[in-house]
Amino acid sequence: MIECDILIVTVPVTDTGDKPLQAPAVLSAVVKKEGYTAKTMDLNHQFHKLEKVDKEKYDMLKNYFMMGSLLDVTKYQAVEQYVESVIDDILETTRPRFLAVSVFTYLCQKFAEILAEKIKARKTEIKIIFGGMGLQSQGINSSFEWPERLKSAGIIDYYIASEGEKSLLNLLGQGKGPGINNTDWEQQTDLDQIVYPDYSDYNFNDYNTKQLMITGSRGCVRKCTFCDIHNHWKKFVFRSGESIADEMITQSKKYGIYDFMFTDSLVNGSMKAYRQFVTVLAEYNKTAQNKITWNGQFIVRGIKQMNEEDWRLTKESGATCLFLGIESGSESVRNHMQKKFSDDDMDKFMEQAFKNRVKCLFLIIVGYLNETHKDFLQTLKMFKRYTKYQEIMDPVACGTTLGILPGTGVWTDHMDDISLNGGENFWTYKYNPGLDFRERIKRRIIMEEELLKMGYEISGSERNFKFLHFLWNVYKNSKQQTMVQTDTSGLLKDQRYS
Repeated sequence: MIECDILIVTVPVTDTGDKPLQAPAVLSAVVKKEGYTAKTMDLNHQFHKLEKVDKEKYDMLKNYFMMGSLLDVTKYQAVEQYVESVIDDILETTRPRFLAVSVFTYLCQKFAEILAEKIKARKTEIKIIFGGMGLQSQGINSSFEWPERLKSAGIIDYYIASEGEKSLLNLLGQGKGPGINNTDWEQQTDLDQIVYPDYSDYNFNDYNTKQLMITGSRGCVRKCTFCDIHNHWKKFVFRSGESIADEMITQSKKYGIYDFMFTDSLVNGSMKAYRQFVTVLAEYNKTAQNKITWNGQFIVRGIKQMNEEDWRLTKESGATCLFLGIESGSESVRNHMQKKFSDDDMDKFMEQAFKNRVKCLFLIIVGYLNETHKDFLQTLKMFKRYTKYQEIMDPVACGTTLGILPGTGVWTDHMDDISLNGGENFWTYKYNPGLDFRERIKRRIIMEEELLKMGYEISGSERNFKFLHFLWNVYKNSKQQTMVQTDTSGLLKDQRYS
């Protein structure tokens, strides 16, 4: 039995690609630096291991934890038994004063709530803290109704709205502070001072993907209309490139893992920091026995902003894949989105990526607010034009169709002209009436079929179409779209997409 000040856990369900999430390791390092004792547990990874042991049970539990629904309500006993077994493991190995639960997305809420409720029933002296972006259910601009309800019911003791490193120390030391049970959190502006994540509790042999996460910036230099990240972070802040590279070099030597994934909204948000970072890593990789590699989300920048030397260093620094928010092949659509790059910028970008053999993953939004049929065809033509680059293109991420959340520019700027029609996915726009939900599904189907004909691969196809089939059944029956109803089991049976 290990006694500690705080136990920090991740909870299901998060699809992390079979690698450890960063938050517990970061928070563990922060509190240890200040003299507290801490342990971490990856309950999310433990859950995903069940898939190899009992696929049927895994699917049933996953559906319930993510969506809150069961086809057979008599199986709820299995849900309770699984959570109880997790609690047994926790309490048999640790005796913490505080249990901090990282709620990564809203899809982690159900498990987190059941876990906290049952722990309180067995060990009321353990103080429970919830934190993470998953505290809000309808986007960053939504309320903290869920954690407030749990706190009022005595299921949790605290919730931390943001900047957990600072707020958690205030909580452990003073029991209160900005961002603790309130939304008045203070943003850190000097990211070079953060400590490197502590993965000492993780057995990396237990993970198939040998990769560590790293954060170089918080916030975003863009204000894309469909995104709400700029409403959360008060300003865009970033680490020096030397600091980022040093963490990667230090952590790779310490843990024997040489591949990194950036959590940043944009790796190249600051070109000054980016150039520092790739310069240091490129030099390091020249003589390193184990070269460092990395991937992350990236802005398309024109050749004047990101020149040939930048590209050479990008390749030599170990860049393996750049996740590009292309969204549309139409300049008019991208201009409305405030993406701020032209077709010429994109063409030059892809030329350099191909020349340097740096892979790119295109993120696409089908059915954006002002997308006309002509705009849609321009996206297909873009992919036709880029078939010559397929060697460096990872599976295209087409998603489902555009959903409109409160707090996004699409909603705040056009709310008087948008009707949601019972769901964030069912919207119609006054100035583009032909683009209803049926038309958006049609375009999404055509998009995939045409890209497959061109030789592209599509990521998450079955999962995305499952969700669209579910949404269509809700929509055509004039029901309200709610996340707790989304049991998609069986929707693909005997179905054809077109």
